Amino acid sequence: MTNINNSYVDSIFQLSFGYWKSCILFTATEFDIFTLISKGKVTAKEISHSIHTNERATEMLLNALVSLELLTKQANCYQNAPISNLHLIKGKPHYLGDFIHHAQNIMENWTMLRETIETGKAVSLKDLPEEVDPHDLRDFITAMHNIASVKADELCSKIDIKGARRLLDLAGGPGTYAIACAKANPQLHAVVFDLGHTIILTQEFIKAAGMEDRVTTQAGNCLEDSFGKSVYDVILVSNLLHIYNPANNTKILKKCRDALKDEGQVIIHEFVLDETRTRPQFAALFSLNMLIGTQEGSSYSESEYRAWLEDAGFKNIRKIDLESNSSIIVGKK
Repeated sequence: MTNINNSYVDSIFQLSFGYWKSCILFTATEFDIFTLISKGKVTAKEISHSIHTNERATEMLLNALVSLELLTKQANCYQNAPISNLHLIKGKPHYLGDFIHHAQNIMENWTMLRETIETGKAVSLKDLPEEVDPHDLRDFITAMHNIASVKADELCSKIDIKGARRLLDLAGGPGTYAIACAKANPQLHAVVFDLGHTIILTQEFIKAAGMEDRVTTQAGNCLEDSFGKSVYDVILVSNLLHIYNPANNTKILKKCRDALKDEGQVIIHEFVLDETRTRPQFAALFSLNMLIGTQEGSSYSESEYRAWLEDAGFKNIRKIDLESNSSIIVGKK
């Protein structure tokens, strides 16, 4: 008789049914259940009445959330677990609900993985309209703000920009990192550079942060437009280079060098692969996400980033790992 390793079997089960957990989280976030509970709606009956759902089905969803350790349960009453209190209640500073909604939005793309692997092309891009949908763009930029909000303090603490006067946040989206850097460094003026339709949203985030006097915007295309000549002390390139191929990344970094003052620094923030290209796990999986969702994107290794930086003329290159799933790579002009 063959010995069965039950831990192996369980691992396969967990991988095969992993989407169950995602769908439970997506649905709970869509109904804003965690916010409702924080406001005192704590029984299945109260919650189902508030969100106009079937009570029996709602109770099953709530019990599943308890099993995922997102809720706790005593008698017939549900309460938010600490993780939910911190990240899943709308209006909290580290709310991640918009990011969760983004993850739900791209789930359909992942159902096209087989065809993408067969063709090597992003099938999900095939039928996209030429014009950006304003609702989809707002969803995406707000999701990027969620992610940056939980990383910004750590990123700011890991970089040395104390003497810097001008910072460029390249393709900065909501401007969350630029705002955080400016708040942490009173002498700093930051410019968020992004596409015109994105900058409209960026300005809303800057206004909400009360930073209009020290964080401004510039509309442009990072491949086509100049960033200026010897203008900035620091250029932050966060979660941009994974969209492009190596040639375009080198091109972007050369333009960054042109825009930096002498001794200025470029700070790349990315999901960086090891040299086997299999770890960290998130970076390896994210590489597939880029294959599915972009024309030429990928996760890249430290040695690749170093090669592009050297080719662009940067020196004193060093890598700093963050506690989250990303890293910083710094180069000096």
